[in-house]
Amino acid sequence: MSEARFAEALSRLDENKQLRLPLRRGDILGRLALRFLWRRGIKWQVESNLAIRDALGTVREIADEQRSALAGVSAAVTEINDHSAASRDGLRAEIEDLRRSDQNMMAGLNQRLYAAIGSVRSEIGDLRLRVADKQEHAGQVEARLDAIENDLATLVATARESALRHARLDSFLDAARTNSVRAETLPGRPDFLELSVAALLDGPADLTRARRAEYLPMVRDARGQDAGAAVFDVAPGRGEWLEVLRGEGIPFVAASTNPVVVDHCAELGLTVRPDSALDTLAATPRRTLGAVTAFRYAERQTPEDLARFVEAAALALRPGGVLLVETPLAGADFHVDPFAIRPVHPTFARYLAEAAGFTKVEIREIPRTGVEHYCLIAWA
Repeated sequence: MSEARFAEALSRLDENKQLRLPLRRGDILGRLALRFLWRRGIKWQVESNLAIRDALGTVREIADEQRSALAGVSAAVTEINDHSAASRDGLRAEIEDLRRSDQNMMAGLNQRLYAAIGSVRSEIGDLRLRVADKQEHAGQVEARLDAIENDLATLVATARESALRHARLDSFLDAARTNSVRAETLPGRPDFLELSVAALLDGPADLTRARRAEYLPMVRDARGQDAGAAVFDVAPGRGEWLEVLRGEGIPFVAASTNPVVVDHCAELGLTVRPDSALDTLAATPRRTLGAVTAFRYAERQTPEDLARFVEAAALALRPGGVLLVETPLAGADFHVDPFAIRPVHPTFARYLAEAAGFTKVEIREIPRTGVEHYCLIAWA
């Protein structure tokens, strides 16, 4: 029952606590009946109504008390809820503060960590640079030591060969003084200098042989399958290139008018004709040679003799044969050579080869120990 209906019932009981019959004044029978009913049960009914009213009033009081209690409980619950909400808000605020503090702390830690990582990386980079510098410095020192050792070996070889040349010159002079040797058989002073100059310009013989060996692949290709296609060398010098050819089993022909060169090569087991190299090349049958080589030769010739040499090589080479002419540019190496007449410009060398009828001409630069050389490579 709702509160409204309960209140309405109490009101009705209060209104009907007394029996009120609609009796008229002249209604004697009604009055007699009322008296009879009063005697029989009306009083009980009224008492019952009164008891019901009192009970309902008690119920209403109890309901009011319960409502008050409920209101108190509700207020307490509301207060508790408010306190709980305040507690939750405070707890939420504390949690938020803790989270912000944690984020700030983690940000600080990350910043310090990244700073430490960056510092370590910088130190590693510095260490690597120091190691690289030390390695580079060690490499430079090692290269310098190698260069000094090579220079020392060159000087020792030059001194040895120079002493040998002077000894031979002294022996020839002693023989001349005793008239045991005719004056026309004595070599000239330039003949003795040629080998010494070769040692001065090219360094030790082993180093020169290694450099000359770089041309072997081109010589093999130029000779092809023709086992009899020889290599003609117009400037044998100390014989390093001839030794390389002999080691590979490649036949060769060489000529020189310098008796010291001829004797030196003979001591090495190399045959060098005591004739003019240019005349010997010109007399070679046509289309028989596999290669013609010239080292320390072009810069010592006049332009006319150089042109004649290139033309003779073009005639003597077999189809596919190759002409190799290595010569220095106008640098320090050229000016040290006392036999050099003039440097041969690469453009002029190419022109001579093309004019002589070579099918393909190439100029290849060869940097060596700070002195620039180039090689004229021409295919017949």
